Amino acid sequence: MDLKSNSPTAPAKSLQNNHGVLRLCKYFDFLSTISFLFLTYNAVQSIYRSIAKPWDLAFVISCYAELTLLHVCLKIRENLSTDAPIEHKHRLKIAVWILISLLTTTVAYRVAQIMPLSLKIVIWGMSGSVIVAGFYAFFIFDKDVKEANGYCKLDKTEENVNKFHEQLSPEEKV
Repeated sequence: MDLKSNSPTAPAKSLQNNHGVLRLCKYFDFLSTISFLFLTYNAVQSIYRSIAKPWDLAFVISCYAELTLLHVCLKIRENLSTDAPIEHKHRLKIAVWILISLLTTTVAYRVAQIMPLSLKIVIWGMSGSVIVAGFYAFFIFDKDVKEANGYCKLDKTEENVNKFHEQLSPEEKV
């Protein structure tokens, strides 16, 4: 299954011939579209029900806008080519992290409104830890992996791979 080619349509043709992988991708894109339409339908219903309550209306509209922008950013990232500049990928990563943090904060604020003080502290602590963990996973952990890959360069020549496999017992190979 060789997917490397200089022409932009070659991978699609290759995928189409390999067990319907392209059809599976189109199926998941269809599911994404259906999910987004379902979200839009529910947002419209919620907006209609909360017309008289400005804070509820602001919550529904802000959550819908954040989820929509997040969906758009993820679709853009999905459609970026492998030779796209790193700056574009990094900017999208920043935008996704900001949107996720904003959505987490919005929902935490809404939930914390109806909770007693002890649970408000727990909710804000949990949302803060999610935001910090997301920052670590998106920006700091990625650098650690790149550094580790720099130290761990394996010689993948056929001779060395064969030596490695000869040294393993059948139990270790499994």
